[in-house]
Amino acid sequence: MSFPDADQAIASQDKICEYLLNHNHPVGGAKAAWFAARGYSLLNWAELRDDLLRIARTCKDFVALPSPFGVKYLTTGVVGRGGGRSAKVLVVWMIEGNSPPRLITAFPGDDS
Repeated sequence: MSFPDADQAIASQDKICEYLLNHNHPVGGAKAAWFAARGYSLLNWAELRDDLLRIARTCKDFVALPSPFGVKYLTTGVVGRGGGRSAKVLVVWMIEGNSPPRLITAFPGDDS
């Protein structure tokens, strides 16, 4: 069973391109290098979006963490495209009020 409304989850182009795949971002830069090693780049950003949304919609387990802004849902899955290595990823989603879940961040899982 996935987290509530996972089928309506949103992973914006800005979050993926300006953060997760931005090698110059002060926090996301290291993540961009990690995702690049798994076959993702700004040229195929939509594939990363689709893979993260697939994780949201198909996850069997999740952790719910209340926050001052809503409820965060932590999910895990596997990502990797083309010639990149597949690896486990931790993906964080947030539900604020009645809004659909939105992507907050993603980072290497335990075995990456």
